Amino acid sequence: MINNKNIGQLFTSQTINAVADGDFSLLHELTLTALTPQFFPIKVSEIFDIAFTKLSKEYKSEYFFKSIIANEVFLKKHKKNKAVMLSEFRVGTNKADCIILNGLSTCYEIKTELDNLKRLPEQLESYISLFDKVYVVAAKSHIEKIIDLVPNAVGIIELTQKNTLKEVKPALLINTTIDPKLMINSMRIAEYKHMAEQISGENIDLPNMDMYPYCLKIFEDTASDTLRKHFRESLKKHRPNDFAFLDSLPRSLKSSAISFSITQSRQRSLTKILSSYIEKDDICTSL
Repeated sequence: MINNKNIGQLFTSQTINAVADGDFSLLHELTLTALTPQFFPIKVSEIFDIAFTKLSKEYKSEYFFKSIIANEVFLKKHKKNKAVMLSEFRVGTNKADCIILNGLSTCYEIKTELDNLKRLPEQLESYISLFDKVYVVAAKSHIEKIIDLVPNAVGIIELTQKNTLKEVKPALLINTTIDPKLMINSMRIAEYKHMAEQISGENIDLPNMDMYPYCLKIFEDTASDTLRKHFRESLKKHRPNDFAFLDSLPRSLKSSAISFSITQSRQRSLTKILSSYIEKDDICTSL
């Protein structure tokens, strides 16, 4: 039996890359058995939108949460090329579900109805040591417990039944000492090299094995407010979002351009495929 978890598979990196490569097997199967559009032919992008609407009512996965943050916060409230949104950003032994970098670095930790809160205190402790603001974005069923768990500085946002984001508790600006080692371990070598050069004014030309300790020493000798600024700017420079690709996607798939690694050739292929049409006979023949 096809359930909503199967429909959620449409929005995984594996399936989206498969569709870009011309593999429509899951797309066709779900269109025929679970999504059942009223009219054919139907545009491929509309199939994704129908699936997303179904999930919005019945199965709000982590991808769904990220999509709401991407569409309602990142794309609606920030200017293009002035902010960057990243997904699954490594912080120590944890991965922040998504972060938005503009004049501040803001972390969003997601807790769906299917998640437990066991690791939340540990996760928040690491995020507070790095980001300017931290929010927990959660289903209503978790909100009361989260209120009791979060430190004073951490904000809480509820994903409502109407799929809007409701601020339950504002996040406070964090201005405590940043953890330089936690920060450098979250960055790629080109990112922290650039950051160290901006802070020191040097042109750092060292073997990779010497780069880490040299840059870490610079960071350890630098004030936290300066680190926070250059941390944001280095990530924005080295991990920009591809807005041309983002703009080519339907609302249901915009988060995939942020969350997943999709090569340029697959991006071009996916954009073309999304604007193509599927006939019902095509589905029946392929299954």
